[in-house]
Amino acid sequence: MQENTSAAQPASGTPQRQRFESLTQTLEAQRARLRRWQTVQPEYQKKYEDALAPLETDEVELKARLVACFDHACKQKELTKAERALASEIAAQLAEETLDAIVLDGTPAECDVERLKALYLKHGGSDYDAGLEDEEDEEGVAALRGPAAAAPTPETLAEIDALVAAGPDRLAEIGEDRYAQYNQALEAQLAILAGDIAAEEDGFKARYHFDPAQSIDPADLMEDLDAEIADAQEYIGELEFELSQFADMQQVKAWLKAMKQQLAATRRREGRG
Repeated sequence: MQENTSAAQPASGTPQRQRFESLTQTLEAQRARLRRWQTVQPEYQKKYEDALAPLETDEVELKARLVACFDHACKQKELTKAERALASEIAAQLAEETLDAIVLDGTPAECDVERLKALYLKHGGSDYDAGLEDEEDEEGVAALRGPAAAAPTPETLAEIDALVAAGPDRLAEIGEDRYAQYNQALEAQLAILAGDIAAEEDGFKARYHFDPAQSIDPADLMEDLDAEIADAQEYIGELEFELSQFADMQQVKAWLKAMKQQLAATRRREGRG
């Protein structure tokens, strides 16, 4: 007669133990993620303040100078009507980008903000402050987090850690009821950890003006910061070159012609997309 083995199911195959092993693996991964956030933020802050923040300030000040240059170009008879219209369009776009960096991102810069707003109104045809108020009105109230989960006792968490460290023989000695209790504690602890990680991530995004919906891996932050620094250095070089073109209005005409062709190519690609 075939032996009925269902009642003698090995502990390693029981649902509660399987759930326990899955939860403990997730717990370790989430603990590691929280540690990474807590470790990387001071390092990120120092490098940001030492390297990227000064570049962002330089970038804003160069853009403000470019806005004034394009505004001046709009008055020059050497430019055609179409060239002056393009210069005005670029002035409006640059003025908006510069004001966003100063007003929204809080980038410190030595430039006349009110003058920039006036030039944005002149070339963009709208009041920057009014647009800012509209955006603020559209922002919804931040979603409230649910009630905090009841934290497991330190003793229970210590028991779980010791059990995991003891290995499979010790795990096999634990009954389903005990695993069920441990699993409740693990689920509660994971909920608490998720809140702690979200607080670290949300605070980071707010501090450094990241998109709130963007997913960030703390393990990638320093590499991404290095790339941002390199991009900022390259962009500053481009801005300095563009400023140098305004020494000669013929250079401005040639540069605007190239810019017009570039914009047309971009719009064609977007139209095909």
